[in-house]
Amino acid sequence: MITIQRSGLRLGILASAIVAASGCSQTPPPQEPAVIEYQVRNVPGVVEYTWEEPMVDMIEVPPGLDPEGTYYRPAHSEIVEIRQGKWQYYRKPSR
Repeated sequence: MITIQRSGLRLGILASAIVAASGCSQTPPPQEPAVIEYQVRNVPGVVEYTWEEPMVDMIEVPPGLDPEGTYYRPAHSEIVEIRQGKWQYYRKPSR
């Protein structure tokens, strides 16, 4: 029984060594990045729009009473919207 266990152990070690060596020996071929092309459809009467992100800024608000004088507010940072986001007509980029 001892010889059977040793040969089974040797077989297991040999099999795991082969699997480990074969998995690490080859590196996958480099992949090219995917190219996404945007097609402009020229269908009569259809207008395509693009979304323009809103313009925002972060300001520091000092401590004190609120503008109406109702309650005290601690100092904090606040995000203010300078310009709203909007939909615009799509213009084909000039090259």
